[in-house]
Amino acid sequence: MAEETAAEGAPAKGGSGKKMMVLGLVGVLLLGGGGGAAWFFMGGQKEEGEKHAKNDHGDESGGEHADEAGPVVELEPFLLNLADRDELRFLKVSIKLELDRPEEKTDYPNKVPAIRDALLVLLSSKESQILRTVNGKRRIREEIMTRVNGVMTKGKISNVFFTDFIIQ
Repeated sequence: MAEETAAEGAPAKGGSGKKMMVLGLVGVLLLGGGGGAAWFFMGGQKEEGEKHAKNDHGDESGGEHADEAGPVVELEPFLLNLADRDELRFLKVSIKLELDRPEEKTDYPNKVPAIRDALLVLLSSKESQILRTVNGKRRIREEIMTRVNGVMTKGKISNVFFTDFIIQ
């Protein structure tokens, strides 16, 4: 009887050994393929980044200047109450605005008080639940862009950056 179990176990071990070898081989191939794909895609991004770096350093072969970032101006930080009803919440946010042209060619310096007023009214009307989510921050960024562009008459802003965003 002991001989029967040993005889039955031998083919099973050989079969499971083959299965393990095949699974190991498949695993190695998957890891190698994934690593090769990552290297390929990361290498492609690096070359693209080098092209942009060459264009940023005075190489005019790229052509248009439309892709260039405009000047970035910083607003004084905002510290304000949020519109939460159940509990008093504060927001401290620092905002930088990217202009679409040089600052001298816009009316931004003259519009800073009106921009701050529009943003204070906008931000203080929001509840902390909305502002805590990524989608909420994206929406408020779009609303800020709309409000500021509504205030400015010469020039527009092309991007909004949050450098501090604290809710307490």
